[in-house]
Amino acid sequence: MKWLRLGLQISGALSLLLLLIAAILLGSDLYSGMSDKFNKATPEETLFILNWGGIPTNQNLKVIESYQSRRSFTGDHVDYYCIQLAKLDIANIQKNEWHDGPEENPVLAQALELALNSAPDSKCLPSAERANSKVMKMKFVSVTLNDRFPTAADIILYDTENSRLYYVSFKT
Repeated sequence: MKWLRLGLQISGALSLLLLLIAAILLGSDLYSGMSDKFNKATPEETLFILNWGGIPTNQNLKVIESYQSRRSFTGDHVDYYCIQLAKLDIANIQKNEWHDGPEENPVLAQALELALNSAPDSKCLPSAERANSKVMKMKFVSVTLNDRFPTAADIILYDTENSRLYYVSFKT
């Protein structure tokens, strides 16, 4: 009996030690996968945005500004990209997924406002008012709701006046 009790105490202590190590690793930058990245995105790293929007990737583009936040344990983040495009040519198959602003659906308009207001200070991103105006073409790639309140979104905007493509993604 004495040996059984001692064995259980040792295995319990080891289990607590392993649990503590796992908790430390989960809370560290090792688990989050990255730290915040300011203006580090290359044009090649932004091609997914063009692909999602049905925009040709074989054109000259310049990443003016970018931000990728670290991911939390639950995936919470805020990312944005500001890209200067040579032209906006939307593939026929995706033309019906884009529409001219302003957004009339109040839930989508709220998602757009939350996305832009969640982004850290940017010299390139439009204000929420400009983003939801007639100068923008927009595509809501995805919006996640919790009781009709946006908690995550991936949004692509195109400013027709200055040929800039914006991508904003957030999850709270």
